[in-house]
Amino acid sequence: MSKTLFWYIFWSLLKVFLMTTASLAGIMSLAGLLRPLTDNGLDMGQVNRMLAYLTPAMCTYSLPVAALFAATTVYGRFSADNELTAMRACGISYLSARRFSIALPALVLGLLVAVASLLMLCFVVPLFSLKAQEVIYSNIARVIVSRIEREHELDFPTGIGANRFVVFAEDARTIPSNPLTPHISRVELVGPAVVTYEPPEPNMVLVPKEFWMARRAVVNIARTGADGGAALTVQLEDGIRFPREFYGGSQVGVAATTFGPTPRQSLIGENVKFMDVTRLTELARDPGQSERVQVVLRDMIRRDQESAYRALIITAFTSQTPQASQEAKFDFGTDVDIGDHFEIGGRGLTAKTVGDEVVVGPANLDLTQPFVSGPRLAWFRQSHGSQQTLQGDAGELRISTKPDLGGQQIIIGVELNDAALHTQAGVSERTSFSRSFAVPMPPAINNMAKRTLSDYLCDPKTGGGDAGLLRHEEAAANNAVRSELHSRASFAVSCLTLVMIGCALGMMFKSGNFLNAFAVSFIPALLCVTLIVCGQQCATHVPDDVAPGYHDPLRLGLVFIWAGNLSVLAAVIYLTARLQRQ
Repeated sequence: MSKTLFWYIFWSLLKVFLMTTASLAGIMSLAGLLRPLTDNGLDMGQVNRMLAYLTPAMCTYSLPVAALFAATTVYGRFSADNELTAMRACGISYLSARRFSIALPALVLGLLVAVASLLMLCFVVPLFSLKAQEVIYSNIARVIVSRIEREHELDFPTGIGANRFVVFAEDARTIPSNPLTPHISRVELVGPAVVTYEPPEPNMVLVPKEFWMARRAVVNIARTGADGGAALTVQLEDGIRFPREFYGGSQVGVAATTFGPTPRQSLIGENVKFMDVTRLTELARDPGQSERVQVVLRDMIRRDQESAYRALIITAFTSQTPQASQEAKFDFGTDVDIGDHFEIGGRGLTAKTVGDEVVVGPANLDLTQPFVSGPRLAWFRQSHGSQQTLQGDAGELRISTKPDLGGQQIIIGVELNDAALHTQAGVSERTSFSRSFAVPMPPAINNMAKRTLSDYLCDPKTGGGDAGLLRHEEAAANNAVRSELHSRASFAVSCLTLVMIGCALGMMFKSGNFLNAFAVSFIPALLCVTLIVCGQQCATHVPDDVAPGYHDPLRLGLVFIWAGNLSVLAAVIYLTARLQRQ
C-alpha cells in the first residue's frame, strides 16, 4: 500500500514538473534569443544553434519554479479532492521518519531536482551558455557592422595610461577576406571620423586630443585565438587631422594612417557564468589567474616596454652634450614585413618624452611647447637594401612606440613636422609627414613580458595607482568567483526547499485552481532568485580602495545569497509543525 501510494503521488508530481519545465524553458529560450536577434542580426543557422544551446541552460533555471509549481498544484488538488483527508484517516502522517509519509514523494523529487540542478550548473550550463555567446560573436565583422548601423560608433579602449580613440561612421559593410589571410576579417567604414583622447586619469573626464576625418576607413580584425580574441586595427585613407587646440597646431592632410592595434581578449569577455566548477575552484585558489587581472598586468608590461624603448631613443640623442657639429642617430632596424630599413638622426638635437611620444628637435628649444618652424636639423631615412628610397629633413620629429599583441615587434610611428622629402622624383615640401612600420623588439625589452603579478606588487617602483588597481582587480575576481560558487549551490538547494514549501502550501491552500497555485508558488521562488542575484551584485561591487583593512562586500553578499533559502527553510519548519499538529 505504501509503495503504491508513493508512486501514485510521485508520478503525479513528475508529470506536472516535466510539463512545467518544458513550457518555462521554451518561453525563456525565446526570450533569451530576442535581444541577440535584434542587436546582431542572426541568420537562420545561428538562430537554430542559439536555441539548441540556450535550451539546457533555460531548463536548469526553470527547475526550482517548476518543482515548486508541481508540488503546490498536485498537493493542492489532493487537498481539494479530499484525498489528503483520506490518507490522514488511514493514519498516514504528513512527515514521519519511521514510515511512509505524505511529503516523502515531494522530498524525493526535491532531492533529485537539486542534484540534477547542481550538476547542470557546474558543468553543462556554463559550456552551453558560452557556446551560445560564441554563436553571436562567431562573425566579429558582422557584429561591428551591426553596431555601426545601430549606434554609428565603435569604442577602442587601448589600455591603462594609453591614448584612447573612438571611431564614428555613417555606414559599414563587410569586405571579402583575402584567401591568403583567412584569419583576418575586414570591414569598410563609410564617412569615418576618429577622435583620439589623452590618457585618462582616474575619476577624470576624457579630453579629446585630435580629430581625424576621411572618406574611407578599413577595420582589420585579426583573430588571436580560439577564444574569440582579436586585434582590431583601423586604417584611414585620404584623411585630414584637426588638433583640438589650434594654437601651435595645424590642419594637416594625411594620405594614410593607422590606429591600433588594440587588443580584444574576447568580445565575449571573461564571465564566471561561462566557467565550470573546475575553473572556478582554480581561480578561487589563485585569483591572479583571472583575465581581468591579466589585462591590467599586460597593460602595465606594455607601458614599461614603451617607456624602455623611448629611453633608448632619448639616450641616443642625449648621451653627450649636443653640439651643432655633433651628429646623433638612432637605428630602428628593418621592418619585418616589407624589409625596409629606418633611421633617424641629426645635428645639435635633443630628445624628450612628451605625453606618450618622443619629441626630437633642436637642443636650444623647449620641446614641450608647441612646434615653431626653424632650421631642419633632423632627418629620417628609409632604405631598401643598399638603396635609399626616402630621406626627409624636418624641424621636429615625433615618435610613437607601441608593442604589438604578440610581444615580438614594436610598431613605430614617425611624424615629421616642417618636412622636406627627398625622393627619386625630387624634393617635396610638407607641413607634416607620417610613416609607420614594425621592427623587432630588443631582447631586453621583450623579456619584460615575463613579469608576474607578484613582481609588480612587491616592486617598490610600482606606483600607488597601479598597485591599487592590481589589488582591486584581484579582489574583484576573487569575489566574483566565490559568489558564483555559492550562488550555484544556493540555487540547487532552493530546488529542495521550494518543493517542500510548495507541498505544505498546497495542503494548506486546499484549492485545485491552477492560477491560485501558481500565484502562491511564485512568491517564495521570486524571493530566492532575487536574493541570490542581489547577493552576487553586492559581492562584486568592490570599492576602489582595497588597502589593508578595507570593507570586503563578499561576506554581506554571501548572506544575501543564502538568506532566501534560509527564509524558505524557516517557513517550511513552521508550516510542517502546523500540519503535524492537525
